[in-house]
Amino acid sequence: MPKTIVSAYHCTDYSKDNIYDIVEKIVKSFGNLFEIIKPKSKVLLKLNLLSAYTPDQAITTHPEIVRAVINIVRKAGAIPVLGDSPGNLVNGIEHVWEKTGMLQLAKEENVELVNFEACGCVEVSIQHPTIKQIYITKAVTDCDAIINLPKLKTHTFMGFTCGVKNFYGVVPGARKVEYHKLSPTPKEFSYLLSEIYRMIREKLLFTIVDGVWGLEGNGPSLSGQKRKYNIIAGSQDTVMLDSFILNRLGINSKNNLLLKPLKEKKLGNTDLENMIYIGDSVSSFNFTKTKLPVTKFLNLLPSWIARFVTKYFGWLFWVKPHIIEKKCVGCLQCMKSCPAKAIEKDKKSLKPVIRKDKCIGCFCCHELCLHKAIEIRESFIASLFIKNEKK
Repeated sequence: MPKTIVSAYHCTDYSKDNIYDIVEKIVKSFGNLFEIIKPKSKVLLKLNLLSAYTPDQAITTHPEIVRAVINIVRKAGAIPVLGDSPGNLVNGIEHVWEKTGMLQLAKEENVELVNFEACGCVEVSIQHPTIKQIYITKAVTDCDAIINLPKLKTHTFMGFTCGVKNFYGVVPGARKVEYHKLSPTPKEFSYLLSEIYRMIREKLLFTIVDGVWGLEGNGPSLSGQKRKYNIIAGSQDTVMLDSFILNRLGINSKNNLLLKPLKEKKLGNTDLENMIYIGDSVSSFNFTKTKLPVTKFLNLLPSWIARFVTKYFGWLFWVKPHIIEKKCVGCLQCMKSCPAKAIEKDKKSLKPVIRKDKCIGCFCCHELCLHKAIEIRESFIASLFIKNEKK
C-alpha cells in the first residue's frame, strides 16, 4: 500500500483561534484545499453525539472543532451540514443538540443540523456472516462528501472508539440495537463496522479526531474518566489514523480486532511503517498509562475460546453490567436499548432488572445510561485476568 499522511498537533484547550489554526494545518497537510473539497459540494460533517452530554464532559465532539471545519469547508466554497444519530432520545433530538452545544453553534454559523432519523433511510447489501442488508441514513446518500469528526474515547465493548467506530452513527435510531443483536461479539461487530466503512469510504474526504479531552477507563460515556490527551489529529486514511491512535494508547494495531477486517479487505493501512507523519513531537501528547476498559481482556480471546468459555463456564467466568438501584431513576432507557431484551421492568419497583442469563455483554445499557446507574462487574476468576483494576 502507498504511504499515508497522518497529521497531529499538541493542543491543550478549545480556544477558537488556536483550534482553527491547528485544524487548518492538518487539512493543508493533505494537499490543495480546493482539490480536496470541491466548490458547491454538499459536505456532511459526521459528528459524535452519543447522547445529551455537555462539551465539558468530553463525551461528544467539541463545538469548536466543528466550527473550525465548518469555516474551512466554506473557505473551499462548499456547503457544510451537521449530523449524527444519537442514542437515548427520551427528550428528543433537539435536547441532544442543545446539550452538546450543536444547536447554538448551528445558529451562530447558520448551518443545517440534519436529523438522521427524520430524513429517511436506504437499504444496502453487505457482506457479513449474519447480516445481509442494513439501513443507513439518507443523509449519507444525499451528500456529495463526508468529513468525519470523532471523539477519542475508550469503549467497553470494542476497546476504543475513534474514526472507524464513529460511522456506526450512520445507522439510524433503533436499528443500531437490532444490528448489535445480530453481531453480538466484538469480532462480528468489527466486520459490520468494516462494511459500513467500505460504503462510506468513497465519499470520505478526511477524519479529524478531537482528542484535546477524551475518555479513558470504562468509556464511551459517563462511566469513563475524563482524560486530557492534548491531541488533534487527522488523516485521509481513517484506518491508519486509528492505528496511530491505538499505538499511542499502547495497543498493538497490527492484530487489533477492530482493524483486522479493514486490513483483510484492504480498506486502509494499519502498518505504521507506511505512515508519513506531520506535526508536533508525539512525546508532547498525553497518552502515558492510559486506563483501558476492564473488559479489554475479552477482546484478546479468540472468538471460539470466548464462545466455549461462555457456554460451559459462564457461571464462573463473566463480565456483565449491573444496575445500581440507588442511582437508577427508572427511565428504562437501558431496557429500550438492550438488543438481547435481557432487561425487564420489575413489577413492584417499576425499575429495570438485568437477566444475566440473556445478557450478551454488548454494554449498550452501560453506554446510554445518563445517570451512571450501570456499572461493570466481573466474577472473581475474570478479575484475575484484568490487569487494569477498577479504582
